[in-house]
Amino acid sequence: MALWQFTNFNKYGNPRTRIMFRPDGEGFSHGPGFGSTIVRRYQYEVKGGNIPPSILKLNGKTYIMPWWKEVEPETTLNDIKWIKPKPKRIEPIVEINVSGSNPDIKYKTSYHPSSGNYYCNCPGKWMAKDGKCKHIKALEAKINK
Repeated sequence: MALWQFTNFNKYGNPRTRIMFRPDGEGFSHGPGFGSTIVRRYQYEVKGGNIPPSILKLNGKTYIMPWWKEVEPETTLNDIKWIKPKPKRIEPIVEINVSGSNPDIKYKTSYHPSSGNYYCNCPGKWMAKDGKCKHIKALEAKINK
């Protein structure tokens, strides 16, 4: 059992598309006057979500859950293409804790390789014209060795 997408063109050349259910082995016939018709197997696409799609029939309507997407009544799980979310890649972060002029205060300086950005929480970062305090410059030199 499958869903099929029919596309043909009206007299103005605009495409008309319909999704129809046809049992396996049953032929297709649309009658005369429809011109060229494009027929292909159809699957609903649902993106994201952490749980796989399921089918819910409620009050005579059929939905793909948990998206609440209304679909053809004969839709099965084989007619749904679930595009799974890509796992978030944890980037390695280079971090050092440095002390400034006051040995009791520690500042955190880090480098994020995926973006190429440096970060430091010392007050010198905000006062530096190029945004690079002495801690960031030291970390850059350490990484670029």
